Amino acid sequence: MSETITSWTTALTRIRQSLGGGIALLLIVLALYVGYRLGSPASRHDQPLTPETAADTGAPQLYTCSMHPSVRLTDPNARCPICFMTLIPVEDGGGAADERGISITRAAAQASRVETAPVARFFPNAEARLYGKVAFDETSVARLTSYFPARIDRLFVNYLGVPVAKGDHIAQVYSPELIAAAEELRQASRSSADSAGMSELVRAATLDTASAAREKLRLYGLTGAQIDSIERGESDAERMTIYAPIGGVVTELSVREGDYVREGSPIATVADLSRLWLDLEAYESQLPMLRWGQRVTFTVEAHPGERFEGRISFIEPMVSDRTRTAAVRVAVDNSDRRLKPGMFASAVVRPRMSADGAIVGDDLAGHWVCPMHPTIVRTEPGACEICGMDLVPAETLGVVDNPSQVIEPLVVPRTAVLYTGVRSVVYVEVPDTEAPTYEGREIVLGPRAGDWWIVRSGLREGERVVINGAFRIDSAMQISARPSMMTPGDGAEEEPAAMVAAPASFTESLTPVYTSYLDAQEALAGDDLDGFRGAARALAAACDTVRAVGLLGEPLESWRRASRLLRAGEGAGDIDSARERFETMSEAVIALHETFGHEGGATWRIAMCPMAFDFEGARWVQRDQTISNPYFGASMLRCGEIQRELAPNGDADPGAGEGGRHE
Repeated sequence: MSETITSWTTALTRIRQSLGGGIALLLIVLALYVGYRLGSPASRHDQPLTPETAADTGAPQLYTCSMHPSVRLTDPNARCPICFMTLIPVEDGGGAADERGISITRAAAQASRVETAPVARFFPNAEARLYGKVAFDETSVARLTSYFPARIDRLFVNYLGVPVAKGDHIAQVYSPELIAAAEELRQASRSSADSAGMSELVRAATLDTASAAREKLRLYGLTGAQIDSIERGESDAERMTIYAPIGGVVTELSVREGDYVREGSPIATVADLSRLWLDLEAYESQLPMLRWGQRVTFTVEAHPGERFEGRISFIEPMVSDRTRTAAVRVAVDNSDRRLKPGMFASAVVRPRMSADGAIVGDDLAGHWVCPMHPTIVRTEPGACEICGMDLVPAETLGVVDNPSQVIEPLVVPRTAVLYTGVRSVVYVEVPDTEAPTYEGREIVLGPRAGDWWIVRSGLREGERVVINGAFRIDSAMQISARPSMMTPGDGAEEEPAAMVAAPASFTESLTPVYTSYLDAQEALAGDDLDGFRGAARALAAACDTVRAVGLLGEPLESWRRASRLLRAGEGAGDIDSARERFETMSEAVIALHETFGHEGGATWRIAMCPMAFDFEGARWVQRDQTISNPYFGASMLRCGEIQRELAPNGDADPGAGEGGRHE
């Protein structure tokens, strides 16, 4: 500024020498004013109005990070010290109807890929995953026993697994009692043939004796053809052949050639493999989604990628005190003999859910089924081909609901809900506004049905909720110091739910579970797929060793739910698949810790990355204070923020809600 004034003064001095004094003086004053305006700082009224300058117009413009709103810097060219993203100006949300709403520019909404979807009413499909193994259909198993004392002279089915058809020979036996019974029949037959000249009383007694002899041989297991042959004297009764009562395979062999057997002694067991059972175990929380006659799809390792079907034929009426599960039996048609007893199976049931969480099943409407064998389903009345019972309408068995009498639930997509472990928050689009405006709203959720949540209260049909970009909007709410996902209306960070009392043996046995999970987190942060796979296998094994004795009710159900989700990491094909599965594992670990905590002396941290999975956001648990992002690895290793610390059980100062972040 001084150089500018000096140059103007020199020029005016020369002018003054040639002009009058009055004009020169006027020009000097004008030069001083222009120089002052050129060299002085900009007027306070020329500065943009920000939330800070609104309160104190002398304060400098601040800049923050869209992912880490706690960052406040005055340098517009600086970068976030946490994730190194470009900073944005701290601006007023503006335009919102109340403190729970926020308006953003259309360009910002497009850059954040904000998407909305309407709240709708329909019957969503839930999903229940069950595990078990294929077993024999006990109604199709026949045990062949000896009806009389005998010696096994020849054994035609002399190894396990030999296939037999109905009527095939099983063994040839020698039995003095059988020989005597056969001779009785021959003598009675001869007497009845010569009874024409006898009295009526003697002839009737002779015929009754012959009939009794034939019935005795029938009860010994002989076929009608064998009895007729003996009666005609054409068969040698010293060696009698035993035939298979049903077709199938020999699953048990109790004798060998030369063995003597007594009456009632087992000889062999034959099973018909055209019909099988799938024995599953269902947890208490899954039982409301299961019903007799319901269709079940399942897979086995022997036929990867192929799905098999069956129908639920039995649900155990009691829950085991030890495992807190109930047995579920599925009847399976195995006419092609591709399934074999003993195969492990992974089954899925996808029922439709109503507003109260009940099942809506109408796929059997108008059909006729067998009460004893639900695989027998016909469109017309008739008899069961297995047991001969009359088929009955499916409606009479209570497995068909009337859709007109069931209320369709209010549902939102799964990605719309921001769940903190205690509260559920969605962002609703405010209609008829110049700029995109969104309002945060706390809702009450019902059961989850696949990719949908059933909403019990807090929303109305037709409202549009944010299904993509909700974390970015929530970050903007935090930047504006408004209520957000982790900060309720009073502005205080939400405290985690209170832990439940659990036996020390149980919480101590959780230590290997946590350790394996943390190893998996560190492996993904280091882009180590093999390390993650190993940790996932160790985690599944650790879940099997947890001692849940003493847990009852909801605490036990919490552990069962977490145990199922913690196995999601098994079988990850690539690093992207591993990271998707790790999100499920992380939510399970967080829920498990909020319920039971952890033993030991180490303090862990819950961290969150809003950019994970296309800005849907994801959380995880880690050991260190320095962010190690498992969802991006080396590409964005320090992207994220510590939300809170997880102190071990018994710590006097858990530090919940204080958290920390990597600087």
